[in-house]
Amino acid sequence: MRLEDASNDRLYLFDLGEVLPSHQLLVNVTIPIVTFMSKQQEEIAAVIAQRILTDTEMRVLLPLLASPSCCPQEVLQASYHCTYEILLQSIFPSNDVASIQWSNIVQEYHQRLYEADQRRVEMRGVYNALYSLRRKLEQLGLTIRSRKDGYYLVGLN
Repeated sequence: MRLEDASNDRLYLFDLGEVLPSHQLLVNVTIPIVTFMSKQQEEIAAVIAQRILTDTEMRVLLPLLASPSCCPQEVLQASYHCTYEILLQSIFPSNDVASIQWSNIVQEYHQRLYEADQRRVEMRGVYNALYSLRRKLEQLGLTIRSRKDGYYLVGLN
């Protein structure tokens, strides 16, 4: 969900209701900053914490936020390798061409992962980004879990 352009910054607000009820994450994709907020009432949100992310961490976080219940490995791999602009256009669609281009990139990485003898080697960069992102998100009360078909966000107890 696009919030607004403020001083040329592109901001997106994600409701974390499935993961952490009554919480939101405001993501500045221009300057990789995430703001964790508690939504006490309909119109009032309190800032709990902010974290600065690396570009790589942002590339991994956006697909996780776009599909918080399960983000397949090939999507994370594609987000790690494709251009940032294509990634943003795929998560926040602006046209059909971007969606087709993103779908082709994801299919390519799906095939590469399928054919890889050692999945860990192919995913090493993504694993490193997930590890550092997980440490930052845990400070906000979130974490990343894995399962056979991908990764997902959960709230900490």
